[in-house]
Amino acid sequence: MSSYALELLDGSHDRAGFFSGLESVDRYLRETARGHLEKGISVTRVLVEMNARTPKPVLGYFSLSCISIEAKEWPGAPKGLPRQAVSAVLLGRLAVAQSAQGRGIGSMLIATARQLARETIVRSGGVGLVADAANEEVVEFYAKYGFLRVNPKGLRMFLPTASLEGGMEISIK
Repeated sequence: MSSYALELLDGSHDRAGFFSGLESVDRYLRETARGHLEKGISVTRVLVEMNARTPKPVLGYFSLSCISIEAKEWPGAPKGLPRQAVSAVLLGRLAVAQSAQGRGIGSMLIATARQLARETIVRSGGVGLVADAANEEVVEFYAKYGFLRVNPKGLRMFLPTASLEGGMEISIK
């Protein structure tokens, strides 16, 4: 069984060699994620093989940021939310390299994103974890982990704070 490390994205990671099969998330990792991290827009964490040599092949990644949402009518949102926007954590991108798909890496990344979102919400407040699915296949993926569709025809998904507890604990570097 392989051992993995979850690391903050930096220059030691092979962004150019990452291919998930979904061009938008591949392009984000190659061209945008590191700049967003440096500017404080979002934080991208990458999963690599333990002891991988530079440039480290990226097995999967996700990006988190804080957002304001009007969630009063969202499924699973706490009762009595104000009419104005409230805080949440956005799971902006999540992808697994094609070469690593089918090995449970997506589940590990979701579990870790949930763990980090919960820690953020406990420290600063928030109503849950939001994800914007790229397509219907991704909606089904998120739904397996308890995310609820915000709008029956939309791609935005929501996981209330109460649902962030539990799951596997992952050591984060």
